[in-house]
Amino acid sequence: MRILFIYPSIDCPAGVNHGLVALSGVLKHGGHETQLVHVNEKLGAIPTTDEILREIEAYRPGLIGYSVMSQQYPWSCEVAQAVKARFPKIPQIIGGVHCTMVPEDVLKDDIWDYVCPGEAEYPLLDLVNRLERGEDTTTVSNMRMWNGGNPIVNPVAPFPNLETIAPLDYDLFDVGHIVTVKKGWMGFLTSRGCPYKCTYCFNKEIVDLYVEEGGAKSPKEYLRHYPIERMIGEIRDLTTRFPQIQTLIFDDDLFTLNKKYVYEFCQAYKKAGFRFPFVVNAHVQVFDREMAGWLKDAGCMIVKYGLESGSPRVRKEILWRYMTNDVIERSFAAAHEHDLHTSAFVMLGLPTETRAEIEETLELCARIKMGRYRWAIFFPFPGTAGYTIAQQHDLIDHDKAKRLGNYFDGSCLKFGEEHDLYVEKVGKLCSWYVNALTDWPSAPIYQKLVREVDAMDRKTWDAKKAGLLKYDRELSDELMEKDITHYAIRYTHVMGVRSDFLKWESQQLAKSKATAARPNNYTLDD
Repeated sequence: MRILFIYPSIDCPAGVNHGLVALSGVLKHGGHETQLVHVNEKLGAIPTTDEILREIEAYRPGLIGYSVMSQQYPWSCEVAQAVKARFPKIPQIIGGVHCTMVPEDVLKDDIWDYVCPGEAEYPLLDLVNRLERGEDTTTVSNMRMWNGGNPIVNPVAPFPNLETIAPLDYDLFDVGHIVTVKKGWMGFLTSRGCPYKCTYCFNKEIVDLYVEEGGAKSPKEYLRHYPIERMIGEIRDLTTRFPQIQTLIFDDDLFTLNKKYVYEFCQAYKKAGFRFPFVVNAHVQVFDREMAGWLKDAGCMIVKYGLESGSPRVRKEILWRYMTNDVIERSFAAAHEHDLHTSAFVMLGLPTETRAEIEETLELCARIKMGRYRWAIFFPFPGTAGYTIAQQHDLIDHDKAKRLGNYFDGSCLKFGEEHDLYVEKVGKLCSWYVNALTDWPSAPIYQKLVREVDAMDRKTWDAKKAGLLKYDRELSDELMEKDITHYAIRYTHVMGVRSDFLKWESQQLAKSKATAARPNNYTLDD
């Protein structure tokens, strides 16, 4: 059977969807064909509904599948309804984070023939096989569907075994184009699962779903790794076929969770002779000097941490992240001792968060002096504990939430006029606020700028905010000429990067041009 995947990653970084390459791999291994409509404005113009319908007409799939996050769900519904009107006999299935978090809500929309929460490789294969043979599909694991006017809810199957699952099908995506757009960066996944229960994430809800429905006996079953030898082979294959790949990103929720695996992976990576720098996600509670040494020795360039908030109260009560500022600072220091570039994820505009608590986050960043940090505005994803907390405090503007395409360009929480404006200002110019709190020589310059921004009322801010990023670049270039350290807004409009790293990067580019080599594109938009 032919299966057409539609993947709307609108207003998101370009990239490969790890779930879809796994699904496609299992389907192809089972004798089926797959094709993808990848909807991302960084890769090409967003297709119209008519263009998607023509794609379906040409491919003639037996099933159409969507992988969707919450922000892209309305777009997907519109497309699915148009497909249903034109091709009523082609069943449509939806999976991904949104329907995993709120499968009952998605089923109630009565748009989809099948709603599939969770990890769906083998349930999807079972469904496709039954459809192809004309068999009953009402008992397929994971699937939610309607039978007449009655909902059918089948329990989830066990988590797939990553040691035996079929090879991933990266050919589903235009990898060469994606890597070129991402300036040489390519994402891989060495594991699935995370033991933490952060309120803004979906991991806790997935584990609860599997334990409640019998797909797992213990939350520990969620944590799995691909065999190291398989990962090495996958890296070798893709980097050989796509010479555009120059830097690897390991997108695991928590690459550093299993210390033994980290050590063995680093040894295997070195033994394989790879010369590609790589990036990993870490947690401050499972990272130390020894691990930092292994990573550096193997070629790691950047370690990314979820810092989120510098306020102990917000971390404990709102985020359910139970670490201290001392632990956070020690973890960053361990990486810095081994000359690893560090990156932090920072979240602003959290439920019940005060201005003073946002300032605690800014102050922590100023003390740590990480290599870069990326800030985001809290978004209450339906089905998460964070959504429940925001809802309990009557903070969600649901109409605005529907209009937001990402969690960078605004908040859908309603704090009141004064705090809403402050969150918007910090969300636009977070690096200015951090620079102002450092002990760098640039601090007085940014203190003056922050005072001017803070003094703006809504009307003045709305009139001036559009030109501030251009001014940031001009000021940053001037400071870099004078070797004055600061955070500049680079790579994306929500990332502050240390100027000394930018200077080093510029030197590397100059060296590569001088030797007529391919440029080392040490930039990151993820």
